[in-house]
Amino acid sequence: MSIHFDKAGGPAGVGADVVGGKSLSRMFAELQMLASENAKTKAKDMMETIKRRQSRLKDAYAAKQALQGKLSDAGDDEAVDVNSTTFKDSFGKTRSLKDWMKENGLKLPTLGDKAKGEKLVLYWIKRSGHSPNDVIKMKKEDIKAAIARIDTKIESLGTDTQTQMIRLQDFMGQYNNFLQGAHKAISDGKQTLNTILTR
Repeated sequence: MSIHFDKAGGPAGVGADVVGGKSLSRMFAELQMLASENAKTKAKDMMETIKRRQSRLKDAYAAKQALQGKLSDAGDDEAVDVNSTTFKDSFGKTRSLKDWMKENGLKLPTLGDKAKGEKLVLYWIKRSGHSPNDVIKMKKEDIKAAIARIDTKIESLGTDTQTQMIRLQDFMGQYNNFLQGAHKAISDGKQTLNTILTR
């Protein structure tokens, strides 16, 4: 659907009243068009938000898969190093699992946590070429706990995305309703003018 505008900036075909001002039909149509543009802008913004959330959701699934790959390497008593574990994000870039977990507020146990603030242990960690921020080697139970935290993140992102989709549908419905209201006002205005002119 499209509406054509005249030189005065209003919808074409909906004339002025006898005193030279805008007719009520024309003013109503302009208000409806403005409201439809506002709804369209909100819908576009919501689409961008949903795209970002879906991208984050895809990253969470990739991070989970990378961590699941470490499960087979870990035994009940044998721990594995996840400091160098990476995955491809939604843009195809290689990401560090450790950094992604930290950015998303998902805790992995670090050497600094294990030291519990003991200066001698922290000194040994630094002296051995490690950082207190390095993730400790993880056993199977540690990896399962980290996967459970990622699952919680995935569930939260999925629920949030569904909520945003419902809001998007609402904005799209508003846009269509306002646009139809503008077309009806223009059509009614034209019909009134034609009736007056044919008398």
